[in-house]
Amino acid sequence: MTSVRKLLIHVGPAKTGTSAVQHVLRQHDNSLIVYPKVGLWADGAHHNLVFNFYGDFGRPEIIREDVGEMLERIGAEARASGRDVLISSEGLIGRDVGALIGSLLAHASPGEWRPEIVFACRDHFERAASLYNQRVKDNVFRERREPDKFLLGHLAELTYAPIAAELRTYGFPSFLDYVGASDLDFVEERRNVSLSRKGLIATLAANHVAESFDERLRYFTALRRLRPFFAPSQFIFGPEAAARAEIQFRQDRQFLAAEFGVALPAPDIDNQPGRFAIDQRDLKDIEEATADLGPAGEAIVAVARRYLRSEPSAA
Repeated sequence: MTSVRKLLIHVGPAKTGTSAVQHVLRQHDNSLIVYPKVGLWADGAHHNLVFNFYGDFGRPEIIREDVGEMLERIGAEARASGRDVLISSEGLIGRDVGALIGSLLAHASPGEWRPEIVFACRDHFERAASLYNQRVKDNVFRERREPDKFLLGHLAELTYAPIAAELRTYGFPSFLDYVGASDLDFVEERRNVSLSRKGLIATLAANHVAESFDERLRYFTALRRLRPFFAPSQFIFGPEAAARAEIQFRQDRQFLAAEFGVALPAPDIDNQPGRFAIDQRDLKDIEEATADLGPAGEAIVAVARRYLRSEPSAA
């Protein structure tokens, strides 16, 4: 009796800790699971496959490739193994995933396949902070809004229920909360790490000053002199915005628990340390990092100064 093989389509969503998995699988020899080395970006995600398949060439990193040839190469890797096949790209959210699944199966080896759509879950506020951090870092998005406005403007994007409802329309009801890659050796490595609070505010300031892709790249290169520039993602939202967002996030946690048995812990939004602010030492560091940028550096410092924390008055 021929065993049923799985075609796993990992859709993310963005900022759920998938970059490290994609990076490890990019180097994997397909002995545990077939992770096709086709249409990959440098981070290990199948973004180039996805963007070419759907004809989306909006980002400068995309390399145009023949879709039929890519699908045939994926099929060849699948036929060379009896293992399950995994495709991973956060770029699949909001697209006709069924069309990609159908095309992949048409090029796969003969036999019975079971498609499954995979998505991961993460605390809503952690994911929101990480997504904001990424959008500020990104030289294409160049996010300029403050964290609270970003949070309240992305509530629907940050919840999981709409993703589940959309993916169910393709007739593949099996959802997993994580890729089954427990036997792989994960090396602790910096992958798409967030900016420190100082680095985040400095980069946000640079986004307000930069008028072009190249200018923003030059400013970001200078800001990388800051120490620390990278740090784990932190809670960056004000109490009022967090309370408003928590109303929707609480409903989403209840949905995940009821539908998939995924229990995300409730956040303690009333006892989060710090604010989206820097101190005088941080501002001085930003001044030093941007000193050779001339007027642009002065403008970055001026914007960063808006986030200077008020010091307590001397008695």
